[in-house]
Amino acid sequence: MRESPSRTTTDSRDRIRATALRLFAAQGAAATSLREVAREVGVAPGLVVHHFGGKDGLRAAVDECVVDLFREAVDSVPLEGPADEVIAARDRAAAQMFEDNPEAVDYLRRAVVTPDPGAEGLARMLMEETIRRTQTLRDHGIARSRIPLEEQAVAVLVRQLGTLLLQPALERLWAMAQAPTPVPTVKVSLRRAED
Repeated sequence: MRESPSRTTTDSRDRIRATALRLFAAQGAAATSLREVAREVGVAPGLVVHHFGGKDGLRAAVDECVVDLFREAVDSVPLEGPADEVIAARDRAAAQMFEDNPEAVDYLRRAVVTPDPGAEGLARMLMEETIRRTQTLRDHGIARSRIPLEEQAVAVLVRQLGTLLLQPALERLWAMAQAPTPVPTVKVSLRRAED
């Protein structure tokens, strides 16, 4: 039995996007060519262009895929129960999703910490998504704050991503120093200058 053309199209599109994520995570989007992605997938470069329109479209699809993973993880937590438990469960869901998708973490690290020139799409999308999610928490009476919504959303995103982005640097420094104790875990929080 032959596969339907739409399923074949979806499969090749997904394989191309997954390969692009892996390569973008390993070497950066700017250093990855469409030809390289096509070669790794085993398809013609024209198929990559057909599905994504070019490198910008491919990068946008990879960015959207990472944001979708984040969105699905956070949305898996019901907005019921004590506020601190809901917030902690959402943080754990995001952390678990990134643990399950290490290439997404590596790509995110590149996109947030050392972005390619002019490439802020993923960081901007995650920030906008976190602002929406924080507003949802406020609307449900879970996140109450006197600070502006945008500031609270930045604090949430930094809390959720801080360990993922900084832990590898701490581990490298710990190893360089030949510290005799186990590597501690990075915990990130924000404080205002007046706090």
